[in-house]
Amino acid sequence: MGAATSKQSEPTTTRPQSDPYDKQANHLQFGRSLLNHLDKKSLAAATSGGENGGAENVAQIDAGVQEKIRSELERLRKEEEDVRRQIQEALERENAEIESSQPGGKNKNSNILKAELDQVRARIERHKSVKDLSSLHPGLDKAREAVVKCYRERPDRSLDCWKETQAFKEAVASAEKAFIASCS
Repeated sequence: MGAATSKQSEPTTTRPQSDPYDKQANHLQFGRSLLNHLDKKSLAAATSGGENGGAENVAQIDAGVQEKIRSELERLRKEEEDVRRQIQEALERENAEIESSQPGGKNKNSNILKAELDQVRARIERHKSVKDLSSLHPGLDKAREAVVKCYRERPDRSLDCWKETQAFKEAVASAEKAFIASCS
């Protein structure tokens, strides 16, 4: 009895089995996703009026989307340009306010700044030309030589050279004062 029930569940074919291609066609099965995909394509072609109508419809939609993208991109570029211009104007106003708030800020232009720069360069060149301090401050060399002589004569008792060291410090201080006075 069990054999009879299992045979009843098998489908019976009424076709003649003489053609070998028919045997292979009976065993061919399609996946559910392929069938759904084909069904959607046939439905889209039917609603659009055929295969060519569907392609034209897609092209029209694509052209419309591209046009919207172009117009939005152009609008964003204009908006960005406006923002940049506003930022530039705000920075220019801020710089003008800062310059006007500084003393002499309105009157300083590139010519005045160039003249001030030339004055600073002239001072630097003048001080570069002064290389020999001994000719400008002869007491400095004498005081230095006295300290060196004292240290050489008393290598074990360097503290005895405090008078010479003090005289050298005073000569250096006077040379510094003269140098600072020449800078201004």
